[in-house]
Amino acid sequence: MNRFLVGTAGHIDHGKTALVKALTGIDADRLPEEKRRGITIDLGFAHAEWEGIRVSFVDVPGHERFVRNMLAGAGGIQAVLLVVAADESVMPQTREHFDIVRMLGLKRGVIALTKIDRAAPEMIEVTRSDVQDLTRGSFLENAPMVAASSRTGEGVEGLRAAILEVARSEPAEDPEDRAARLPIDRAFLIAGFGPVVTGSLVSGTISRDQRLELLPERRVVRVRRLEVHGHEEEVAHAGERVSANLVGVALEDLHRGLVLAPPGAFPVSTRLLARLDLLPDAPPLSTGDAVSFHHFASELRARVRLLESPEMPPGASARVQLRLSSAVASVPGDRFVLRRLSPVQTIGGGIVLDPSPAPARGRPGSAESESLDRLERGTLSERLELWIAGSRERGADEEALARRAGVRAADLHDALAPVLAARRIHALRRSPDRYISEAALAGIAARATGRLHALVAASTGALGAPRSTLLQRVLPGADPRWAEAIEAALVSRGVLVLSGDEARPPGREDIAAPDRDLSERIAAVFRDGGLDPPSPAEVAASVQRHAKVVDGLIGYLVKKGVLLRLPGGWILARDAVDAVAARVRGLQQPSLDVAEFKTLFGLTRRLAIPLLEHLDATKVTRRVGDRREILRSP
Repeated sequence: MNRFLVGTAGHIDHGKTALVKALTGIDADRLPEEKRRGITIDLGFAHAEWEGIRVSFVDVPGHERFVRNMLAGAGGIQAVLLVVAADESVMPQTREHFDIVRMLGLKRGVIALTKIDRAAPEMIEVTRSDVQDLTRGSFLENAPMVAASSRTGEGVEGLRAAILEVARSEPAEDPEDRAARLPIDRAFLIAGFGPVVTGSLVSGTISRDQRLELLPERRVVRVRRLEVHGHEEEVAHAGERVSANLVGVALEDLHRGLVLAPPGAFPVSTRLLARLDLLPDAPPLSTGDAVSFHHFASELRARVRLLESPEMPPGASARVQLRLSSAVASVPGDRFVLRRLSPVQTIGGGIVLDPSPAPARGRPGSAESESLDRLERGTLSERLELWIAGSRERGADEEALARRAGVRAADLHDALAPVLAARRIHALRRSPDRYISEAALAGIAARATGRLHALVAASTGALGAPRSTLLQRVLPGADPRWAEAIEAALVSRGVLVLSGDEARPPGREDIAAPDRDLSERIAAVFRDGGLDPPSPAEVAASVQRHAKVVDGLIGYLVKKGVLLRLPGGWILARDAVDAVAARVRGLQQPSLDVAEFKTLFGLTRRLAIPLLEHLDATKVTRRVGDRREILRSP
């Protein structure tokens, strides 16, 4: 079944609610005060099914005091039913409501000239002409205009046919292709069931028992029961009025302006980058001005920061940053309306370009302006590439990118495929993947090369540097998994090679010839010492070199396996230790203790214990109580 969500708009007492009742048979005024006063105060709802299309109506108040309520209901509609009474023609709230639906970016609508039973034919034509003047150049310029009377029924069928015609026209995109988003416009308690919220489902689907989160708080809740137009359903679809009975939240924590969405599907932010259009009769706008910000059902305070000029004159269009009083869940393409705080007046509206921008710092230069142009007018691929470049060496998490762009992971992959193929960005495999620009990765590679050579040069006999040390120098403070992913990318680029826990410059297989000659002399000193090894200081004196140089080359010989470093810091020639292992294996007795081992090899206890621990570790012996069992197989 096709679904179509229509919102009314128009001046107070022009017959919006009566017209909705004539079309659907449902009185959208639900409050006792509305019945008593005969005016709509808050949002009302009605629905009908016509020729296989479920049409939902959001009936909004027309009084200027209740424009904020009108905005709460207008945010999620797909088309507008602009209502103008033929006996009064265009009035102040007609104009303001029309400005609002234009600011909300609507592309479809129908115009109803109501109360024709109370207007002379000449007045009907005057009203028709006034409406044509009002809508000229707008999305309603060529919209169907139907004269009707809710009281007599004249023209109601024609109006219904016009709404159906618009409902059958193709929207720019299918709202069900995006993640579910339900802006909450009402919250109340039903005895025996608990808290219930209602709203117009602007995208996606919601299912019974589905887990969702309340934004911006990110509180996880479960949908216990789901109703669409008063009927219990398993699934609700975009374009429908939905009631959701929630589990996991109290009524006092629910209010108009919250949003229900799948966990992690949308970003929340107190700062937005946007294109703002001021109305021709709006006052000038300056950086720092406070305004009322309306986005779907939410109403927040905001401060405006103009990015390209000190002041914005009436009728102008400019890019701005909006700093909000509290966080809002938005994606690129979302529309909003701004109103002046005092006197209260709708002054403009616009479109979100980036829901998570970096703070603006001064006027943008030419390069920044070019980036803003690409962000505003570019393709999804270009926007993603800009955000990845902006993340610099931190990289951009795949899930966060998809949230920021307001797209599914599959759409993100499709958009990034050509940029990845061109190697302007790189996907580093994690869970989830993270992306980094070529410029950022090249910068890391250059720094890694410099730091690695510096570390090697600073340590005599070093073939490389500890991987952890290098990564800490190159990416200080990076989380370990990201550092490992960067390391793998550097290896694939040929910046370094890995050998165990060491990172080495490519081609670095051995030390320079003079150092190799000196290392052989050091090894000879240890071989001569046998099981009475010299200290590093004694070796340095023997070869007549600085102790730091000798320490570096001892480390080199240990890595090469020529020397062994035993527990406790003892250093022996491998040949001497291998001879001990061979002699122990050749003993006829099944085991020996420490005393026997000391006597057999003429050792002090200080060396005997570390040497036995080495024999245990290399499976020559196995400790059993106070003795070592001799293992015969090497």
